[in-house]
Amino acid sequence: MDIKTLLRSNRQRRFRRQRGTVVERAGGWYLRFYTDGANGQRTKVSERLCGLDTKPSTREQLRRRRLAEVNAESHQERSALATELAIGSFWTEIYRPWAKENLRWSTMRGYEKLWSQVLEKELGTRPLAQYRTADGYSFLDGLKSRLNRNSLAHVRSLASGIFTHAVNLGKIDRNPWHELKSPKARAPRPKVAYTSAEVNAILGAIERTDAKLFFVLCALLGMRPSEAAGTRWEDVNAEQVHVQRAAPYGVPGDTKTLQSQRKLPLIEPVRSLIAAWRAECGGVTVGWLFSRRSRQPINHNEFVRKHIAPRAKAVCPRWCGIYSGRHGAATLLFDLTGDARAANQVLGNSLEVVMKTYIKPSTAAGEAGLKLLEAATTHGDLS
Repeated sequence: MDIKTLLRSNRQRRFRRQRGTVVERAGGWYLRFYTDGANGQRTKVSERLCGLDTKPSTREQLRRRRLAEVNAESHQERSALATELAIGSFWTEIYRPWAKENLRWSTMRGYEKLWSQVLEKELGTRPLAQYRTADGYSFLDGLKSRLNRNSLAHVRSLASGIFTHAVNLGKIDRNPWHELKSPKARAPRPKVAYTSAEVNAILGAIERTDAKLFFVLCALLGMRPSEAAGTRWEDVNAEQVHVQRAAPYGVPGDTKTLQSQRKLPLIEPVRSLIAAWRAECGGVTVGWLFSRRSRQPINHNEFVRKHIAPRAKAVCPRWCGIYSGRHGAATLLFDLTGDARAANQVLGNSLEVVMKTYIKPSTAAGEAGLKLLEAATTHGDLS
């Protein structure tokens, strides 16, 4: 459905109370008003209202009576259309095409997975205009036994986005998810941040040069796995790597945000591994840093599962995926510098997100702080 057709459809379904216009023509008074055609286009209609000799007061009564009938019919038709439009049909025919055109590929991939696995069964056949806030709460309440708080938030976010889009297009008047207070659910598992010892152990256990390089780009430079997969040889020089694209699941595209585009200084062992991998590739200077036989970027999930995870699990009992390397890089940077801006600059997130999501509690920092407090108390330095 193209945008012009969609907008016409939107106009067709939005109720407009008409007053009409009375004009003189062909020996009588005629009433002009609009009707909506099947394709959403508005059509002007002229109906004979009365003869020329009709009193103005009677003519006005006739106009009001006829327009009341027209408005009532129009409202009933639109209400029926809104009631009949199923949420599943709205997702398939309107929201999904719009989202594919306007959202990142990886975001849309997650939405489609969430719809098919969780939302479709609940929303697929429900009439869009009849869904209530209480329905949404009951649905989420039934999910809390198998989904944690974050997962429930993702479900609610997508459902609310679908209804918000319907409101924006005039399909419904309000979003029932706006007033919904999510039921209490279990907290997600704490995210793991690899320590420097764990990073060294994993790096030593990985066999392939390209796998070692991929791991340190995430665990030392704090790159997202999709950013590492989207790196080209042209982005790398002797001093730095320029993060300017991502390839989630092997599909090249933009970075998550403009702030995510950044230049990261090369440190050891990243610099040496880049040189070793370039030599293994015959001195290549163009193309994807990590590519499949099709010369397309790797699917980072598959790459990590085959070439990193089996070795990492053998030496790191806390191994829970490549993304924890990014969390570890943020935490180590903060512990070493005492400045959240260090992690902010390297990770390409806002300071708020870095502090909330990436920097993990440090018992060492707490113990060091207590030692300083003890020394200050002992020497009477407290004011």
